[in-house]
Amino acid sequence: MSEKVCLCKGITKETILDAIKNGADSIEAVKDATGATTGFCHGGRCKSTIEKLIEENK
Repeated sequence: MSEKVCLCKGITKETILDAIKNGADSIEAVKDATGATTGFCHGGRCKSTIEKLIEENK
């Protein structure tokens, strides 16, 4: 089971990496593709992790 990155929405690292591989190259693009950062904390807990994943997987 893949680790959850966006805890509020239950979105996994694998889902976010798939979005990045399919061209999501910003927080906004990952949000549109996956729904990450749209939960209760509005990205407060996951935004930095998503930014790091984008940077590492360009």
